[in-house]
Amino acid sequence: VTNGKGKGIVVETGMHTRIGRIAQLIAGGDGGQAKTKCGCLPDTSANATPLQVSLEALGARIGMVAIFVCVLIFIIGVVLGRGDPSLPPNSCDTKCTVLYMILIA
Repeated sequence: VTNGKGKGIVVETGMHTRIGRIAQLIAGGDGGQAKTKCGCLPDTSANATPLQVSLEALGARIGMVAIFVCVLIFIIGVVLGRGDPSLPPNSCDTKCTVLYMILIA
């Protein structure tokens, strides 16, 4: 809308709106000492919005899927005896296959 007139009905204000609820989630803390995460970084999870919590969970899932795919590729390559294609045939032993599959995975 670029111009004109309109009327509105206010149904909630301040902290009773959705923005206000998000502000309460961010501001609400335990008031105690700052907790640490991983030993050196402050734990800010108490101040996380629902979107941040969801994104963190999604990132963890994507990371686990990526690790699973890498391990699966490694196992399949070792079982099939895939070696470096630039080497002559039958010149690659188990050690060579494992190192090559680590590189591929």
